[in-house]
Amino acid sequence: MQAVVALAGEVHDSPLVRSALNGAGLIVAADSGANRLRQLGILPHVVIGDLDSLAGEDLFHLKSVGVEFEPHPDPEQRTDGDVAIEYALRRGATSIIIVGLFGGPRYDHAVANLYLLTHPSLRQTPTWTVDGWTAFTVLNGDGVSQAQFQGQIGDYVTITAVSETVEGITTVGLKWPLSNATFTRGLNEGTSNELINDQAMIQITGGTAFASHHFRSEHLP
Repeated sequence: MQAVVALAGEVHDSPLVRSALNGAGLIVAADSGANRLRQLGILPHVVIGDLDSLAGEDLFHLKSVGVEFEPHPDPEQRTDGDVAIEYALRRGATSIIIVGLFGGPRYDHAVANLYLLTHPSLRQTPTWTVDGWTAFTVLNGDGVSQAQFQGQIGDYVTITAVSETVEGITTVGLKWPLSNATFTRGLNEGTSNELINDQAMIQITGGTAFASHHFRSEHLP
């Protein structure tokens, strides 16, 4: 089952975002992530968190239409997003898409949310974040170690080292191919590669990396 987790960051409405929401068997809102979904005309199946960011009117509306609520078990130590992801996994999610990862005035939240993708419980679960026309995922040498991309020739694909080194980087279908390459954190060696076909692949054998796909043509294949 594909699950969507909605965080409180801005969500730019696009066919890419709509496709993620339409394909979800479970939609979990982390606190005011419910408001972001409401702006898109979408209701979550469940809202989880300490509910410190939802106004009384919003809470009333969600409860009146039967949305389920789950309390935050440890608001002083863990973020709403962290708890929402673990909830989705408990409900049987086999893949997760996060929306609302970025945006807003709190850079500390943006960085913390980005690193939610490296959550230990997600190492074996394909997890992406999408917004506008960009899809972003994490690869682990001892977990989900491969990402597939489908788009248009010229779309940007970037791989960025998260761990000190990322080993065994191999690509298929990219303008500047890699074969068993090693990247070092901070050097940004894999920025803005490009699709040369409508499909591409990145695989690693060791370490942790972020991989992103930016749809330059702004339409789905």
